[in-house]
Amino acid sequence: MPFVILSALNIFLSLSTTFQLYNLPDIVLNYIPLFYKTISFLSIIFPTYMIALSCKYTLTKKNNLNKKWLKYLLVFLSLILFFGIVLELYRFLFLEKLPLTYLWTFSSIFIYWLTYKGMYQFKLSNDQYEIREITQRDKKKPIDSVNAISSHFKKLMFLIEEKKIHHNPNLSRDSVAQQLGISNGYLSQIIKENSSGNFSDFINYYRIRDVQIMMKDTRFNNYSLLSMGLECGFNSKTSFYTNFKKETGLTPKEYKNK
Repeated sequence: MPFVILSALNIFLSLSTTFQLYNLPDIVLNYIPLFYKTISFLSIIFPTYMIALSCKYTLTKKNNLNKKWLKYLLVFLSLILFFGIVLELYRFLFLEKLPLTYLWTFSSIFIYWLTYKGMYQFKLSNDQYEIREITQRDKKKPIDSVNAISSHFKKLMFLIEEKKIHHNPNLSRDSVAQQLGISNGYLSQIIKENSSGNFSDFINYYRIRDVQIMMKDTRFNNYSLLSMGLECGFNSKTSFYTNFKKETGLTPKEYKNK
């Protein structure tokens, strides 16, 4: 709205002062320098406020967003904004416009980077969707009743093998314990008795196992290794590559080639 209102006022003035389509009263013309000073001032305040608001609702909140790219985005925007503020302050103080060549260059680079990131993220999301469609078609018929399984560990394995709970990147020990109706400590004890690691190691083992299965399936040849890792429950490229190498001793690409 600020942009629309100020642009409309600017057009109204320009049609008179620049194109002489009509004449404005002298009292209006006297306030034109003040008007453009106000625009310069607001063009500093408004985007600064919007970036601060963006930081408040993204980086400072405890949520499940992938914040790494958001940080880059906000840093880049802040640099462009800072440069723009310098230009506008000069215009505000001296009523003279400095060349905008560098500002447009920075803005163009930013737009190209944002377009690349958008296409890259879309490709990953689309790959994950198609992988999910394939794996859902392969799901076995569900067991009639979870209650028919006696031990808590067998119930846990049911949740992994049939419900694929480990494919949830936000899976926590608390949520799994709640689904099993036991305490966090007892869940850790069960996992320790039946495996060689803790809860995270246990869940990541099955995530990596599912990625390895996909690697050997020709239906997934057209999808990136990262999209497989994300679909199997890892929440970032770093987490996927680190845990995969920890488990297999190879990077995903090395494992795939081998």
